[in-house]
Amino acid sequence: MKNRIRMGVLLTGLLALLTTTAWADKRLAVDRVEGPLSVMVLGSGGPIATASGRASAGYLIFVEGRPRILMDVGGGTFQRLAASGVNIRDLDIVLLSHLHIDHTGDLSAAIKTIYFHNNMAGTARTAPIHIYGPAANGIPFPGTSVAQYPATTRYADDHYALPGGVERYLNIFARAISGGASQFQYRAHDLNPVVAGAVREEVLRTADGLVVEAIAVDHGPVPAVAYRVSYKGHSIAYSGDTRSTGPNMVTISQDADLLIYDTAITDTLPPNPVFHALHTSPTRIGEVAAAANVDTLILSHITPVTEPRLKEVRARIRLNYGGHIRAAKDLRVYNLGEHDED
Repeated sequence: MKNRIRMGVLLTGLLALLTTTAWADKRLAVDRVEGPLSVMVLGSGGPIATASGRASAGYLIFVEGRPRILMDVGGGTFQRLAASGVNIRDLDIVLLSHLHIDHTGDLSAAIKTIYFHNNMAGTARTAPIHIYGPAANGIPFPGTSVAQYPATTRYADDHYALPGGVERYLNIFARAISGGASQFQYRAHDLNPVVAGAVREEVLRTADGLVVEAIAVDHGPVPAVAYRVSYKGHSIAYSGDTRSTGPNMVTISQDADLLIYDTAITDTLPPNPVFHALHTSPTRIGEVAAAANVDTLILSHITPVTEPRLKEVRARIRLNYGGHIRAAKDLRVYNLGEHDED
């Protein structure tokens, strides 16, 4: 009889544990956000659609639990945003590291959602959405005088401006769904794309103490910037995509709590002449993280090359860096001050 009672207690406890775990797993990502500064991963992958299902690059930064900044908005991040449970009606800052599709593909869908979220909440949206990204660097297609990349201002205008933007309908859409109460507005801003001699550039500073900084980084011929977001003594640095030559990544990441890094290639596989000219090797990631004295390193922009070799990637980073290392996953939330290694 006692054995049956003990077995019943054990089974009851196990059932309670499984139920609690299942319930915890059903929490929305937004429910895990806490503290003064947090980042939610909307996309931890690269430009390739794979069975692992990672969305392309995208991150949502929260200040005091409120979503304030979209930092890259690659393909698939719209779906992750929907699954997260976050309402972004008040969001007004978008940071683009560069204008590759796997970092910008869901931008318009996210912007449209801002106006839908306002409409669903019964609020009018008239404040502009600020879009920051690199200026053009003027590098032409080989054998032509045509620049490979536009400035971010041109990119935004070609999408949204009247009369010629391809998605100019947003100007009437925002008013139509709100009975004329909301008004679609955006402001685009170009940041320095010149790598040589670049210094930390203050992008914006808000009344409540949120600071965004940027610096040009080496992404081959692609105009690109890395970002740093700071608030109440905490900071998140983000590499975007970069080969990380020179001191620029160390400069923007110095003493950051969190550094999110492009983890697209390995040291050991035969070099691809394109990818190795655009991305950072794990050994170099470790050098940068150590020199910058960052507390926690987040491996993101994970590709089919690095995903099955993350153990090897970590080992290479560990040759130089002794801090916390975490591999990003879509919808994972990092609240500054939490540490573990997975």
